[in-house]
Amino acid sequence: MTKTLLGKRLKEIREKREWSQSQLEEKSGIPAVMISQFETGVRKNPSAATLVKLANALSISMDYLLGRTDVPTPVGGPVAALLRTLEGASGTTFDAVTAVGKHLTDQERARAKKANGGD
Repeated sequence: MTKTLLGKRLKEIREKREWSQSQLEEKSGIPAVMISQFETGVRKNPSAATLVKLANALSISMDYLLGRTDVPTPVGGPVAALLRTLEGASGTTFDAVTAVGKHLTDQERARAKKANGGD
């Protein structure tokens, strides 16, 4: 099998972090077997959801994994990276993702406030 740029970069970043494929599985939720298949070129076309999970676990941009940039760090951080994944989405989808994000953030803030004695 011919390695893909995705596979090469995935392995390079994983090894740079000194993670095994099993450790990346734990952090991303992507099975180690699938990670191995991407790295060796057996599997070539990850789904968007898989790319997001791998990129988030490794703290790199999906664009880097896909070879669209040579800069691994997501521009603008994780929020900007998330917004870029929504490029081309309908207004309804964008609004739904925004509403879910706001809801989760509100819940997190409420838990933190409760943990701090309601301050």
